[in-house]
Amino acid sequence: MFRVNLEVGKTHHVQKRVQYEDSSVSFGRSGIETLFSTTALVQLMIQAAVELVGENIPKDYVSVTQKMEFTHLAPTLQGVFVTATAELVDMDHNVLKFKITCHDELGKVAEATQTRHIVNKQGLINRAHKRAEMLEEKIQ
Repeated sequence: MFRVNLEVGKTHHVQKRVQYEDSSVSFGRSGIETLFSTTALVQLMIQAAVELVGENIPKDYVSVTQKMEFTHLAPTLQGVFVTATAELVDMDHNVLKFKITCHDELGKVAEATQTRHIVNKQGLINRAHKRAEMLEEKIQ
């Protein structure tokens, strides 16, 4: 077994100013290029949870998303600061559950719940290679 140095209630904030690269045009949508894309918003929210876990798990382990439920509540323009806050709300051995909220300078723009699993890095890589081998066998 491994030791996790996390407690329920711990929070972590990530902030950024919305740039052109964060707009919907970067993800293949034109006409709304002045808006913060949902894809970039979700990435910011995931980043908050990942950084909360950070160095609080053993070096040979990593946390990975198993499930995320997300609601985008309001649009955000380029140039506006956005802050994502992840809160660890439940922990059961290697399963971590987060509540993540995102605010811009005018109020809440998104909310999500996320379940992350702490897994052994090498085991994860090995499972991915086994899946790739199965695909190669299927193609042959």
